[in-house]
Amino acid sequence: MTNPSLRDRILVGGGIMTVSVGTYLPWLKTNPNLPPDAEIPTVLLPGMNTGFEAFDFALLGLVGLVLLSRVSSRKRLQSIVTLLTGVGTVLFCVFYLSGSSLTGFNTTFVPGLGWYLTVFGGVLLFVAGGRQLPSVIQSSTIISSLND
Repeated sequence: MTNPSLRDRILVGGGIMTVSVGTYLPWLKTNPNLPPDAEIPTVLLPGMNTGFEAFDFALLGLVGLVLLSRVSSRKRLQSIVTLLTGVGTVLFCVFYLSGSSLTGFNTTFVPGLGWYLTVFGGVLLFVAGGRQLPSVIQSSTIISSLND
């Protein structure tokens, strides 16, 4: 096993684990910087509790696709699925925070540990897929030029 292969495996494994743990942990918490007399609405938004909820299964499904692609011997498929899963995970996390006027970085409910872990896992998967893609494109270009 070469070092780049080991590095890619660590990136993918770390991304899969952090997304999995991040989807389990709460994504939202009450803003600790609110004044003591601030009125906090009594709402239960998705992602406020520990455990898997509706959107968590979609993210875990994407992680499952990355695992399934790793079984395949097709390097191009592995890198594209990993890259797209990383991008999709990060975009979903950004979209999640912008979905309500109560959620954001300076609002009533701010991101919790689960949200940050999921974003970090998505970035790791994006980096792993991005690192593999140039070598896959280069090897397919070499193979196609040898066939011509």
